[in-house]
Formats: sequence, structure tokens, C-alpha cells
Amino acid sequence: MRPCKSYRNSGFTLIELIVGIVVLAISLVVITSFLAPQAVRSIDPIYQVRSAELGSSLMNEILSKSFDENSDHTGGGLWRCGETGQPACKAADSYGPDGETRSQYNDVDDYNTNGNFVAIDDSLGTNLANIYRNYSYRVAIDSSENGINAAKRIDLWIRAPNGADYAFSAYRWNY
Repeated sequence: MRPCKSYRNSGFTLIELIVGIVVLAISLVVITSFLAPQAVRSIDPIYQVRSAELGSSLMNEILSKSFDENSDHTGGGLWRCGETGQPACKAADSYGPDGETRSQYNDVDDYNTNGNFVAIDDSLGTNLANIYRNYSYRVAIDSSENGINAAKRIDLWIRAPNGADYAFSAYRWNY
């Protein structure tokens, strides 16, 4: 006759199951507390790249314009503001659009936003509002001196949808 098999030593007790579930729950909470912040920050590199692209594009657009309203706008540089016999350069306190729309900006200081962030609209005939949704920019123009040897410092800030600002700077000389 065979002895009866004892089932006492096989399986898990209720206490062992509860302890296992509690350990599993604690480990999942710890893991997700480390992963959740990383997931939120994973979009930051995309914002940085897009802001760099936008900043570079806008800065190139600004630098392609004439130095001043009273300079040659044809691109030939036939005259410069402040030269002998030419009109004086525009005063720094009057920087900003001269009644022009964005598509009509013809000199660097037209882009001055007077300290305000402006929503992305269009650039050189391309509508950027849908491509750069929730991005904005601010431009400050500062003139080192007025006249033939003048330079304008262009400071451009791009504000990404996450609220981070990315700064770009360049100089435009009176030539």
C-alpha cells in the first residue's frame, strides 16, 4: 500500500501571496516614479531642435534685410545711411516697423518687437503658424553708434511651447 501524498508542502500560503503582491506593488511604484519624469522631459530635445531651426531661419531672414530704412534696399549697397550726402541712420528709439506688414519689412530694425513675444506667423511667404504651433519670438535691436561705422546687435529669443527660451544674437553692420 502506498502512503497518501501530503499536500501540506506544496503551493503558497495566503500570507506569502499578500507579501508578494505588496513587494510587486512597491517595486512598480518605484519604477514608474523614475520613468514618469523622464517621459515628460523626453520632448525637450525636440523643442530644442525646432527652436534652433526656427531661430536660425528667422535670424537669416533678418540679416538678409538692409541695415537701415535710409540705406540702399536693392542689395547693391550703393549708399549707406550716415555717409556724406546721404540721410542719417534712424534713431534707436524709433526702431520697429515703419507702417509695414511683416511681408514688407525691408530693414533690420523693422523686426524689433519692443520687448513683446509675437506668435509665429509667416516668413518669406511661407505660413509657419501650423508648423510651429505655440512657438513665439521676440527681437530686440540695439545700435552701438549712429553713422557710417554703426552696427546693430540683433537679439532673438524663441519661446518653445514648454516655456523655455532659446537666445540667438548677431550683428548687422552698416555696409
